[in-house]
Amino acid sequence: MRFAWAGAALMMLALAGCGSNPAAPEPGRSGSSADRVSPVRAAEINTRLGVGYLERGQVEIAMEKLEMAVRQDPDHAPAHVALGVVYQSIDRPEDALVHLRRAVRLAPGDGSAHNTYAALLCRVGRYADADREFRAALQDPFYATPEVVLANAGSCARRAGDVDQAEEYLRLTLEFDPVNQSALFNLAEISWDQGRALQARAFLQRLESAGMMDPDALLLAIRVENELGSPADAEHYEKILFERYPQSPQASQMRQQN
Repeated sequence: MRFAWAGAALMMLALAGCGSNPAAPEPGRSGSSADRVSPVRAAEINTRLGVGYLERGQVEIAMEKLEMAVRQDPDHAPAHVALGVVYQSIDRPEDALVHLRRAVRLAPGDGSAHNTYAALLCRVGRYADADREFRAALQDPFYATPEVVLANAGSCARRAGDVDQAEEYLRLTLEFDPVNQSALFNLAEISWDQGRALQARAFLQRLESAGMMDPDALLLAIRVENELGSPADAEHYEKILFERYPQSPQASQMRQQN
């Protein structure tokens, strides 16, 4: 079971317009009065700097810049979203929820903020709240990647045990993005779990055509082909698993079974 984004890099979609800007002066440095900036502008600069550090994996410095940003302007929503991402990265979900909740209150029309908040709500088991936030994200007419929200919502519904809702979200995802990896894999797993091996094969073949067969997908493909009485195809996927991902847990699992 997976979400459409993976890690902080994709969660930076929530910070559109707040990417790193090397030309921006760091607030607080000495300079002429013309170089001084307002607290609001300083918060914007520190947010951009913090996001830049986070994207480079410098989490501690990123946190310093982002905490400074929210002190300078407590109502700067992108800083709260970025801090939510930071706290998730260091396994402090409750702190992350505080900042993401603040972000969606400050920017109720921002689909990216709602999506990021919803994904974390799902991870901590607050499924109904997560679904509400995913739906709020989809109300943003300017959200550039609704398929990301739909795929996340489908993954979350599946995690909550609502398979029908999960399938609805995931099939809608494919209407926007026919080769969405998260949607195709989740639909393949749902089909497999419900005893629909042929349908699972069809979704996995679409993944393979798009070059998206990761270890989880390959392991599922092996199981599906064995179930459908196609040992040669199962061996084909097993060979790919061992060649591409020899150190993966999935490859280790296959070695133990052989």
